[in-house]
Formats: sequence, structure tokens, C-alpha cells
Amino acid sequence: MPRVPYQACFEQSQDVLFLIARRADRAFVYREVNAALLRDTGLSREQIVGKTPRELLPAEQAEHLETVYAECFASGEPALVESIFDVPSGNRSWQIQLSPLRDEQGEVVELLGSARDITWSRDFAQQLHTVSRQLPGFVYQLQWSGGEDWRFLFVGQRVEEMFGVSQAEVLADAEALLGRIHAEDRDRVLADSIESGRRLEPWQAEFRMCHRDGRVLWVEANDLPQRLQDGTIIWTGYVNDISRRKTLEDELRIGEARYRQLVENANDIIYTLTPDGVFSYVSPNWATTLGHPVETVVGTHIRDYLHPADLSHCQGFLEQVLTSGQPQSGIEYRVRHQDGHWRWHISNAAALRGENGEVVAFLGIARDITERRAMEERIRQLAQHDGLTGLANRALFFEHLEQSLRLAARHGEKVALLFIDLDEFKPINDRLGHAAGDEVLVTTAWRLVDGLRESDLVGRLGGDEFVVLLHTPAGSEEALAVAGALCRSLAEPLTVEGQTVGVSASIGVALYPDHAVGGDDLVRAADRAMYRAKAAGRNRAALAE
Repeated sequence: MPRVPYQACFEQSQDVLFLIARRADRAFVYREVNAALLRDTGLSREQIVGKTPRELLPAEQAEHLETVYAECFASGEPALVESIFDVPSGNRSWQIQLSPLRDEQGEVVELLGSARDITWSRDFAQQLHTVSRQLPGFVYQLQWSGGEDWRFLFVGQRVEEMFGVSQAEVLADAEALLGRIHAEDRDRVLADSIESGRRLEPWQAEFRMCHRDGRVLWVEANDLPQRLQDGTIIWTGYVNDISRRKTLEDELRIGEARYRQLVENANDIIYTLTPDGVFSYVSPNWATTLGHPVETVVGTHIRDYLHPADLSHCQGFLEQVLTSGQPQSGIEYRVRHQDGHWRWHISNAAALRGENGEVVAFLGIARDITERRAMEERIRQLAQHDGLTGLANRALFFEHLEQSLRLAARHGEKVALLFIDLDEFKPINDRLGHAAGDEVLVTTAWRLVDGLRESDLVGRLGGDEFVVLLHTPAGSEEALAVAGALCRSLAEPLTVEGQTVGVSASIGVALYPDHAVGGDDLVRAADRAMYRAKAAGRNRAALAE
């Protein structure tokens, strides 16, 4: 059998890997590390190998790690720990899996560490705390790693009010909340969620949940899934109590007299349409939410109020009700307010049949979700953009990069990538504080955007590292000219905390397909060129070799 290249696998793994040994004096040292760890920390191999945690990290962080290492050596059992590290690449949050390695006698001689960067999840959770206070329900972030491995990364404070379980209980054990899904709905809800994650499609569902005091509630859940490189799926969304609306829908079946009594006082809009789309009834809440007097709406066609871009979608929805004979739900569309602006509605509809079974009308229940749609857009913005500068984050930038490379390959065009690292940024943080450093980063972002075309994309990878994607440059001369102009712009003095400070930048330039054909390789080529620019004196641009 061919020999497995274990050393090469260790070194080339995209996951952060490291080996920990114990010296004769009982101190823990890092015996070997792979390239991914060097990339994510900003440290060199010489700075890590042979060093103890106390030589690399602040005392409190090092002590915490040494305690975990000691427990893992002593127990001989794998361990999972989350820690925050201050390293040259910035303040990073890692989830570390420790696995004991034994000799032939079964003694633990080393620990293999595998780490996953969860900094983005920590930062995003902090942003969700602020967003969640503005919602009628609660925001959550749920992670699934396969099987029964569910975990809430974040849950809003209203979860206790709605279901009688605390945030701490839910964060400690996902089953504290998932276990409250009604037994008849649980399998469907989890299966549909997983399918949405696999398809990376937004998910919406209505289902029952049980309060700790025994009450059964109807809820509506909406979320956006994303999939990590290791296959883990994370949903970001929110849950709202719709028990009142569900009760109303049930009671509408009682009869016309009861129907009118309830409808006239409903918060949702109840309406009926003739088979050809003319309003035959709208509840008083139409006037409350949309401004049009009810008497002016009845007898008019639904198309008079729908956004032109949503008209065919709504017509198809009604056609589906008509042809299937089954109630349909969940269509979202825009409706014109009397003052001219557009409101977002979500609607359910069912066919009303006459004595001979023919469809005589459509019955619909509509709800204003304008605020919800605005919040969804805000959540989407947070998931794809850097919270400090508003620039594209790593995930969004790399998504655009891969799309641009595919288009460039198809049309025989060039793409340029600029890797930008600020010079002497750390002394500003140390001397003036992190608030001043943040102001420098925001100003840098503005100057980069102002110095580029609208078609170009600027992203922040983290810390003081930025990237720029130039679409269809003429060649290396044009890309270097743009980089030089950005160097001059970034080198202009700025006032921070009442003091004038100077910051410059070193820029590496790499072109597709001259220097690389893959996105990751193009970034690495530009990164290497950036270090050549630093070595040549900083405040300049260098072309990849």
C-alpha cells in the first residue's frame, strides 16, 4: 500500500492544527503547528514552536489554556474549550478540540489541538442583542452539526416571557427550547429546517409550542441559513407568537355572523375576492393600515393596489388556490398605501365554494409585515457586512470574488485583487485606545470607497486588513496605478481624538489569470506581494511575482 503523507496532510489542512507536549518541568510547549494556525494568528512558526502559552498570550488567557491542557493530559479524554486570544491578527475567538495522543504503553504523550475561528459568530451575537430588543418576538441563532447536535449560539431575552425558559437554559441545552415544540410538529419543523439549510433557502413555518405552564402557543418562525466549510449549518432568524391570529383563522369557520363580528375587530386584514380578482369585501382594518376608505376599495380590482413587480406572483398564487382547491399560505407582496408608499403584506387564501362546488370567491387573511421585512434586511446586512465599517465581510467578499473569476474566465477578461494592510496601526491602538483605532479603520474604509469605481468592491478581512476587487482592469499597470492612488489617499494625515496622526498602507497587487486562477490563490499572491511592499519600505504597492 502507498504510504499516507501524514505530515503533508497536517501541514496543508485548512483547519488550524497544533501539537502540545509537556516538558520535564511540567510546562506545556507547542511542538508543531500548521500553516493555517500561522495564517489565522499572524504569528510565525519560529514565534510559536517551542514556546509555552505564557510566552505567547496574556497571563489570564495562558493560565486558562494550561488548566485545560493539564486536565486533558490527566483524564486522557478529549476536551472542547472556547477561548479568546489576543494575537497579531486581532482579538480572536476559537473553539478548540483537544485529542490525547498515546504511546505504545498507552500513556498520553501529546495533545492534538484542532481549532475553529468563531470570532464572526461572537461579534454577530453581540449585534443581535441590540437588534432583538426591537422585535415583538425574539431573535435566535441556531447551529446544527449533524445528528442530534443542536446548539443555540444566541437567543433573545423574550424567550422566557414567551415559553417560560431562561436564556441561560437555552444556551446551555438547545433541547430546553427545541423540546417545547409540539410533539406532532417537531419532526416536520426540524426536517424542514435542515432541508432549508441544505438548499441555503430562507425558511418560514407556523407550528405549535408548549409553554412551561402547559399552555400551547402557535408561533411563526422565519430565518436565513448559512453553511460553514465543515458542513455545519447556522440559522439566524426570529420567532413570533401568532396564537391570536391562528385562533381567529379557526373561528372564521364557525359561520357568517360570528365571522363578521370577529373580522370587524381583527388586527389583520380580512378580504374576499371574486374569481376574477375584484374585492367583494375588506375588513375595516384595511383603512387603518393602508388609508383607503373601505367603500372605495370594494368593487375595485386587486391589481389597482399591488406593486407591478408582484402582480404576476399574486395572480399565480390565486390560480394555485383555484386549481388545487386547497388553502395556500405565506405569499408576501407589496400593497400601495393611500399616501403612495408601499407596505409589505403576507397573506393566506382559501377558495369559497357555492352549493354546486364551484369557486364563488377567495377568502384571504393579510397581515402587515413591513417592519419584519425591514428587520430581515437588517439581519441580512449584519450577516454580510463588517459591523464597524459597513464594508463587505470575508464571506460576502469571497462570494463576489468567485463570481467575478467565473465571469472573467468566460469572457477572457482580467480581475485584479489588492491586499491592503495599514502600516504602524498597532501603535495608534496602544497610544490612543481602541476607539481611536476604530475611527482610523472607518476613515480608511471611506477613503478606499471614495478612491474606487462603483463597480469595484472593498472588503474588510479583520483587524487592519482590507481587500479590493477591481473588475476588468486593463492590466498590471492600471492596477498598480489604482493601488498607488490609494496609498497616497490613505497616507494623508487625519485627526483622531484631537490629535493628528499619520497612517500609511502597504498594498499587494495580484491579477487573474497572470498570478493565480483560484480565489484563495489570488488572495495569497496579493498577500505575499503586500509583505514585499512592507519589506521595501512600506507606504507603497508591489506586484505579485
